[in-house]
Amino acid sequence: MKYPEWWQRLLAGLIDGVILFIVVFVVNAIFAAMAGFNLSALRIVLALAALVNTGLVVGYKVFFESSPMQATPGKMVFGLKVADEDGNRAALKPVLMRTWPWWLNILSVIGALMLTNVLGLLVALAIIGIFFTFFMPPLGRCIHDQTAGLHVIKAGKGMLA
Repeated sequence: MKYPEWWQRLLAGLIDGVILFIVVFVVNAIFAAMAGFNLSALRIVLALAALVNTGLVVGYKVFFESSPMQATPGKMVFGLKVADEDGNRAALKPVLMRTWPWWLNILSVIGALMLTNVLGLLVALAIIGIFFTFFMPPLGRCIHDQTAGLHVIKAGKGMLA
């Protein structure tokens, strides 16, 4: 298997992040509009929005990475694919398992309901720490790739690299 350069994974993640930021922004705006000017309702509604957003982010990754494309749009730009140990298309369950860092966002919901931002900050720090594991061996695999037994491989030229 040929592994991508670290910067390809980084830029692919940034592309997906921009796409998902837009989705999350729209969902939050819709939920905030539902709460109106009631601050106690806003807290609960934004906690519900965070749950919906977590589901959308996980669904986005699982849908694309377990599909015949084997890649999110960001990964497709660089010709990257998510594959199993043999380089084949990954099954749904391991791809879902690979999304565990994004499930940490549920802790932000608990923090929002408890009126504390400490859990949100800890989640952000944990996700940043997990993100930087792709700089470490073996073979540039992030910790969530390793725990799911999957690989992000260079499978083609892609649109940019």
